[in-house]
Amino acid sequence: MKIFTKLSPKIARKTAKTSTIPKKKVVLAGNPNAGKTTLFNALTKSNLRTGNFHGVTTSPSRKISKGTEFVDVPGAYAFRTYSMEERSAIDEIKSADLVVNVVDALTLENSLNLTRQIIALGTPTVVYVTKRASLEKRGGKLDAEKLSVHLGVPVFDCPPKKLKKIIESGNQPKADGGSCPLSVAYSAGNLRVSKTDRLFYNRYFALGFFILSIVAMFFFAFHPLMAGAFLKGLTESAIERLSGLITSRMQNEAVISLVSEGILGGAGGVLSFIPQICILYLFLTLLDESGITSALAFATDGLFEKANLSGRAAFSLVSGFGCTAAAILTTRGYSTPSAQKRTVAVLPFVPCGAKLPVFLTFLSPLFENPFPAITCFYFAGLAAALLVSLVLKGGNEGLLSEVTPIVLPRFKAVALKLCFYVKGFIIKVAGIVMLFSVGSWVFSHFSFAFAYVEADESMLAAFSRIILPLFYPMGVTDWRLAYAALCGFAAKENVAAAIAMLMPLGTGLNLSATLAMCTFMLFCPACISAFSASCKEVGLKFTLKCAVLQLVLAFAGGYLVRLIFYWV
Repeated sequence: MKIFTKLSPKIARKTAKTSTIPKKKVVLAGNPNAGKTTLFNALTKSNLRTGNFHGVTTSPSRKISKGTEFVDVPGAYAFRTYSMEERSAIDEIKSADLVVNVVDALTLENSLNLTRQIIALGTPTVVYVTKRASLEKRGGKLDAEKLSVHLGVPVFDCPPKKLKKIIESGNQPKADGGSCPLSVAYSAGNLRVSKTDRLFYNRYFALGFFILSIVAMFFFAFHPLMAGAFLKGLTESAIERLSGLITSRMQNEAVISLVSEGILGGAGGVLSFIPQICILYLFLTLLDESGITSALAFATDGLFEKANLSGRAAFSLVSGFGCTAAAILTTRGYSTPSAQKRTVAVLPFVPCGAKLPVFLTFLSPLFENPFPAITCFYFAGLAAALLVSLVLKGGNEGLLSEVTPIVLPRFKAVALKLCFYVKGFIIKVAGIVMLFSVGSWVFSHFSFAFAYVEADESMLAAFSRIILPLFYPMGVTDWRLAYAALCGFAAKENVAAAIAMLMPLGTGLNLSATLAMCTFMLFCPACISAFSASCKEVGLKFTLKCAVLQLVLAFAGGYLVRLIFYWV
C-alpha cells in the first residue's frame, strides 16, 4: 500500500527554499597527504582537520558552494583498495561529475599511478599540483603545460580561488593536443635524504625525541614557573572577578548560587584550563605539521610490532593525547579488522586532553609542582595501552605510507589548527559541561519534594550515596566525589566542573586517595563521544566488552594504588 502526502503551500515553499540540490559533484582525490583537505578548506571556506601525515581524512566530507558539491575523500594509491577508507574514496570518484586529482609535486611519479586510473574512467578530470615550491627548493622542476600534454588532461598549479572560478564557470577545461614525455615535463631534483630526515628515520632517535617532546609539553603546561600555570592563574582571577561583578547586582540567594557555583564555578572552572590546553595542542600540532609524527610511525613500526601493533598505530596513539574519539576514527584506514579492534581497545588508556583538568584538579592541592606527577600518569596510560595490546589477540596490520620530509611548520597552518582545537574545547565547555553543571546544581540544591535545601539533603546526594561504597576502598567517603567520577562518562571535563562546583575548597583527599582517584580516572572508559565512535567503527558488542574491561581495571587499579600508598 502506498501512502501519498501533500505538503501545504507554505511548507512546500519553505522546503524548496531550504533544500539545495547540487548541479555538479566535484571530488578531490589523490594519494594520502597530497593536500586534498587543505585545498577543500580553501575552496569551501571550511576548517577540516589537516596534518602532515598519512590518514588524517578517514571518510568523505561534503560541502555545497554555489550549486557545486565539493567532496574531500580519503587518500588512495590505486583503485585496488587496501582499506575501508580507500574503498569509500574510489566509490566517490566513480560517481563524480568532475575529479580534481590533487598530486604532490615531491612524489609526482608515484601519484600518477592513481591519476592514470582516474583518467581511464572517462570522467572529466583536472590535475592540481601542490608543494611545487618545495620541489623547486630541492632543484626539481615542473612544467604544468607540458605535463598537461603528457597526461591529456588540464593541469593547474594556480591559487585555489582561480581553480574555483574555473570549476564554477561550467566550462570544461581541455588539454592541448600532442605528446610529451614525462622527463621533459618533470624533474624530481635532488632525492637524497637530508641529515635531519636520517635522524628521525632512526627508531631510537625518533622515539627518544617524541618522549622528550611530550615531557617538554607537560613541563611548559604544568610547571608553576612556566607560562601554562601563570596564565591559568590569571584566567581563574578573571573568572572570579566576573563572578563577583555579576552576583553583586543580584538579590535572590538561589540565583546567586546558580551563577556563582553552577555556571561560573563549574563550567567557568574548566575554562580556566584553556592556557594549558593551548600548550598541549600546540605541541601536538607542531609534531603533526613538521612531519615528525609520520617519521615516528615509519621508524617505530618494528618496535610497535613487538606489542602487536604497527607503526600506523603511532598516528592513533599521538592523536589520542588530544581526543580519543578522533583517534578512534583514524583506525578506519586499517585493512585488518582484528588489528583495528585491538587499536580501538587500547586507545582509551591513552590520556586525552580532557583528562588534563581532572588530573590537575586532584593533584594541584597536594603538589606545589604537579608536573612530575601528571607526566607519570600520562606515560602510565601509554604503558597500559601497550600492555593491553600484548594481551589481546588478533591479526597484524602492515604499514603502507609515504614518509613526509621533516619541515618547519607553517605559522598559518599551526595557528588555524590551534584555533580550531581551542574553539572546539570552548564549545564543548559552553555546551555539554555547562548543561551538566546547571543540572548538577539543580539536583544538588533541591530535595525530592522540590524544596530548596543544602547539598547534603538533596536528590543528588541521595542518589550518589548509592554508588559511594564502590569508592570506599579508594579512601573516598564523600558522595560528591562519587558523583564527579560518574559525570566523567559523559565528558571528562565534567569531573573537574563537578568538583569545582560542589567542592570549591578542594577534595580534601590525602595522597593515597588522590592517587587512587587519578588511577581510576586514567583507566576508566572514555567519554560518550569516544564510545559512539567505537560503536561506529567496531560495533556495539565489542565496545561494551572494552568498556567493562576498562571499568574493572579502573576500580582494581584504584584499589591497588590506595593499598600501596596507604602508609605514605
